[in-house]
Amino acid sequence: MVEVLVVVAIALTVGGMAVVGLTPTLQEFRANSAASEVVDVFRQAREYAITYRRYVQITFPNYAANGANKQLQIIVKNSMTPNAGADVVLTTVTLSGRATFQLEAGVPDTPDAFGNATAVNFAGVDGGPPAGMFFQADGTFVSATGNYINGSVFMGDTNIVPTARAVTVLGATGRMRSYHIGAGGNNWFETR
Repeated sequence: MVEVLVVVAIALTVGGMAVVGLTPTLQEFRANSAASEVVDVFRQAREYAITYRRYVQITFPNYAANGANKQLQIIVKNSMTPNAGADVVLTTVTLSGRATFQLEAGVPDTPDAFGNATAVNFAGVDGGPPAGMFFQADGTFVSATGNYINGSVFMGDTNIVPTARAVTVLGATGRMRSYHIGAGGNNWFETR
């Protein structure tokens, strides 16, 4: 009986060490999943705009700079096309896991340098321009006035710097880039 208890104790110890060792890896996988969700939403909106020749809006419902923000929304803006009918919410996506739109303290701006004053920053505006931001039929990303807008979306798990992720959008092309923070929390690396 003593031998069985010793074997069980050793197995529990090894199992506990494995869980502790894998926790950071699991957190990073979840953060990667959240960044992929953001990129997928932006790509879906852009592709819809190109395919159906519509203005497609990206919104962050209930976004507040210091809130538990987890949602993105795609809205087909039929109101910008004469006689096309009412606007339609194409999809609403909630980030998986514990990831939220947020900035980790001390993490620098991405290499694209579109701004990191807030977690969702487009055209220098927290949460994006009040009148909206849209993909056009040519794939570009613009404000309601038609000006190209660049921006960044930062996300991660609160106070866990290695989970910091960012997605940037270049207005003139609609190109998206995804980044993850390096081990020291000082440099961004493009995710492929």
